[in-house]
Amino acid sequence: MKLPTLSIVDYAVLLVLLLLSAFIGIIFGFKKTTAEEYFLASGTMHVLPTALSIMVSFLSAITILGVPSEIYMSGTMFLYQAAAYCIASVITAVVFVPKFREMKFTSIYEYLEKRFDQSFMYMALVLYAPSLALSQITGLNKWLSVVSISVVCVFYSSMGGIKAIIWTDVLQALVMYTGIVIAITHGLIRVGGIESVFLIAKQGSRIEFDNMSLDPRTRHTIWSIFIGSSLNLLVLYGFNQMQVQRYMSVRSTQAAQKALLINLIGTAGFILLTGFMGLVLYAYYNTCDPFTAGRIKNIDQILPYFIMETLGDKKGVPGLFLACVFSGTLSTISSGLNSMAAIIIEDIYKGLLRQKLDKKQQGYLSQCASIFVGVIIVLLTYVISYLGPIINAGVSLTNALCGPIMGVFFLGLFVPRANRTGAIVGFFISLILQLWIFIGAQLTKHQRNNHRLPLSILNCTDIDIFSRTNRNATLTGSLVDAKSELFFGLYSVSYMWYTTIAVGTVVIIGGIV
Repeated sequence: MKLPTLSIVDYAVLLVLLLLSAFIGIIFGFKKTTAEEYFLASGTMHVLPTALSIMVSFLSAITILGVPSEIYMSGTMFLYQAAAYCIASVITAVVFVPKFREMKFTSIYEYLEKRFDQSFMYMALVLYAPSLALSQITGLNKWLSVVSISVVCVFYSSMGGIKAIIWTDVLQALVMYTGIVIAITHGLIRVGGIESVFLIAKQGSRIEFDNMSLDPRTRHTIWSIFIGSSLNLLVLYGFNQMQVQRYMSVRSTQAAQKALLINLIGTAGFILLTGFMGLVLYAYYNTCDPFTAGRIKNIDQILPYFIMETLGDKKGVPGLFLACVFSGTLSTISSGLNSMAAIIIEDIYKGLLRQKLDKKQQGYLSQCASIFVGVIIVLLTYVISYLGPIINAGVSLTNALCGPIMGVFFLGLFVPRANRTGAIVGFFISLILQLWIFIGAQLTKHQRNNHRLPLSILNCTDIDIFSRTNRNATLTGSLVDAKSELFFGLYSVSYMWYTTIAVGTVVIIGGIV
């Protein structure tokens, strides 16, 4: 079935979003900027916009597209992720925000420099400079999209610094919520209301909230989400340069804590909305799954497919949805630009190279650093575009790689006897273990189709038989692989546990050495 294409009105809606974002950068770009103003807003930001900025920094296009497809394929256990966000936000507000506010750092990695010696901070920079935020742009594989997002992000983040980023985040938060609410409302009309959604989802075994399996290979359980995912999210909230800059941009520790608590309401609400969107999609496609039928190449395309199939002829509506997805990407990428520029200035230029800068020089160099990082984004996107399906493993890879650095922070904060040698040894052993698990899981196809529920094509017409057969063969092959020798059982461990394994390894090894 041929889908409608985007109209001029749709592109105009998207253009308005990009122009508004750029305009905000121009407004704040007229002011003379020091490094403190550029990276931390001189501690003058208000609570509410900062809270919305914290929220959208990691509610990206992956959330908008990935959560509905996760619920569609695997059921509602993932919705406990909303609670995990709340747990991570509260722990960060109570435990870590006061510590970082007291230290008054521009770069979070300054803590490692003070705690374990400067050479360790350099290794952290080399290994973690390509952050999750930068990789998320690869979800949009049209080069026009890539260039548009990159140019706009570089423009407003380099012009206006953290203030421009926070206020554009507010705009993008409104667009994201508007887009997903419109999609849900339209879906409910199509399937006959909320009652029909839950009835069909229950019949299709999509409603599940009581999986308490102790098997670490089970994709989502109460334990893996409340423990494993909460630790994963602590990486984002408590040990991430993007967020720490926001905690430092408000007037006080109490203001930063309030912003985090407001953020958890918006974040949890968005996770629940996108999850419910997944149930709506299942109710609509429960007898003709477009993925199994070969109409989409990747399950993450199901929400855009639904929008274009059912609303493609309504000029402007697909454009609003596209703006919703772009907003998720813009907010994350712009935050990444600013935070990585902070690391370049504070940790590399002033730290490793020991260069002295006056306030005017710092402000100018900060803008140049943002532009430099933006160019790197485009180049990395070009390289990553050749990796194909492995991008689907992005979340798992992030958990695997962020865990060791979080373990080092835990080691420094909670193990007084820990030293530089123990931190380095623990870090590298943990990193090697995480890469071994991640790469092994990808090569042996373990856990990739773990807990995928059945889908139907009973009422499909014009089915692509070859694609259907190929998909069934792929699923079957993966399930067979998952039953291979016990030695490979570690590769089947749920990605939710990666950070827990990494942190535990660093703390144990680092405490012993």
